[in-house]
Amino acid sequence: MRDDVLRTIERLYGKGDFQYTLAKYVDKQYWVSKIEDELEEVFVDNITDFSYSTCFSYFIQSSLNPKLRLGSDEFNDYLKKNFEIKGVMVLISVIAPYSVVKYVRYYYNDGAVQLHEEYSPIDKETERFGKYILELLNKNGIENLDETVLNVEVPNISLELKEEDVTIYNCLFEDSY
Repeated sequence: MRDDVLRTIERLYGKGDFQYTLAKYVDKQYWVSKIEDELEEVFVDNITDFSYSTCFSYFIQSSLNPKLRLGSDEFNDYLKKNFEIKGVMVLISVIAPYSVVKYVRYYYNDGAVQLHEEYSPIDKETERFGKYILELLNKNGIENLDETVLNVEVPNISLELKEEDVTIYNCLFEDSY
């Protein structure tokens, strides 16, 4: 598995930059209806931005919460009053058939919004969301990568932000410092 992913990255990054193509031609909403059709009672916050990423990014939370966009003033105000929002963060690579599913909890602490994320469910609801998401991705030929694979360094690759110690995660999902 590890070697297959590394070969894919070598092939993709040996050919050039994806940002223009992603921003111009890829429908950022592609997975939203698929996720909402598969999961009842959810709100999918589409936070996809191809500036330094090569993936669809979605935060999935219960529709019992108000439909709040991540990082908005309303989201932050809600956290101040209600203390936390739990959900599932889904990253689906646009350049290769791989994904990352993280279980997240946003909470308000000491005057700031904090984020806690892990690779296993936080509670029954996030477990249910995660199970359906993983099944949906699997049905569509997308393999979920675990933390061990994501942290593997990719030799001979330098990205715009992450020039050294570039990982599989950086190549397939987000270029970051």
